[in-house]
Amino acid sequence: MSVNRNQSGELFYSPINVGEIEREDLSLWQEAERVLQQIIESERQQQTRQSKGISL
Repeated sequence: MSVNRNQSGELFYSPINVGEIEREDLSLWQEAERVLQQIIESERQQQTRQSKGISL
């Protein structure tokens, strides 16, 4: 994916061909997504705990 700006400053994306995708690539991306989802969920839980502590 290529990211550029148009004349009005908005971002736009263009697909680019970088070669073949191997099965190992998909496994790596799935693992990275799993880890990121865990981080996001952990952050959500922490924010929920913090917001409950301040409510009166």
